[in-house]
Amino acid sequence: MRLGIVHNVDVEQVVNRTATGHLCIARAVDVALETLDVGVAKMFVTKLVKEENIEALRSGAKTWDDLAVSVSDFL
Repeated sequence: MRLGIVHNVDVEQVVNRTATGHLCIARAVDVALETLDVGVAKMFVTKLVKEENIEALRSGAKTWDDLAVSVSDFL
């Protein structure tokens, strides 16, 4: 399977850690693709981009730990 992601992230906001909302999600996808094994990254990104998980993160009903995949460690 091939996965393509196209997004325009305001790098200044990410570097200055003022990113909120969709920029945090975009940064999480970037970090997952750059640091995790391909299979683990696919599982995490698939879980992350589900609309109900994004809304739960925004509302505070879920935390990043709730999105951990079985082989990842978020400590």
